[in-house]
Amino acid sequence: MLRSAYAGSQMRTVVLHTQLKTQLVDVTAEVREVLDGQTGQAAVIFVPHTTAGIVLQASGADASGVAGDIETALEQLVDEAWSWQHTAEGDRNPWAHVRSVLTGSSVTIPLENGQLALGDLQTIFLCEFDGPRERKIYVSVT
Repeated sequence: MLRSAYAGSQMRTVVLHTQLKTQLVDVTAEVREVLDGQTGQAAVIFVPHTTAGIVLQASGADASGVAGDIETALEQLVDEAWSWQHTAEGDRNPWAHVRSVLTGSSVTIPLENGQLALGDLQTIFLCEFDGPRERKIYVSVT
């Protein structure tokens, strides 16, 4: 997975390439990297895509299967084989739009001494529902 980060003025952008149709990608390290040197009260992490989302969830040695379980659950909760109304409009991925609604497009995380105030197991995940493709994540400090 190719990842790169670009610095803007106040807002920072993380660019990455997903590998699967449905995939949770840990972007915590990339968010921390673009926040380096920033000061403020909170970081807002936003995904400017209608078929992707952003969530905080458990990860690490004690929770290594959580991302895969979430991927499977979202695929089962929102079935691609359903009769979708907006496929008649030419949309090829209506399930991806619905899955993104379940995850949301942004999270706000408090900063403590310039660092993300995440819990011990909390991880920031980009949720891909229409991959593989290039995705952007915008990070700003308030």
